[in-house]
Amino acid sequence: MINISANSPAENMALPEGANIYSRKVARSGHISYEGRPYFISKALAGRYIRLIVVDDRLIVDAAIPLHKEYPLA
Repeated sequence: MINISANSPAENMALPEGANIYSRKVARSGHISYEGRPYFISKALAGRYIRLIVVDDRLIVDAAIPLHKEYPLA
């Protein structure tokens, strides 16, 4: 199963042979689950979807967060 969004930086990323990409929603507690095991990611990402890249015996978390802030200068 491969889930890559259209605006994903992983689209242009060269992945090693046999890598798999998954999507997970971060729980309120800041955890995700992969193969029945919980992994703490960050409470700041609660409710957002993140990308998991699984290569051999490694689980890589990729969280692209769009940020737009505006401040009045006067």
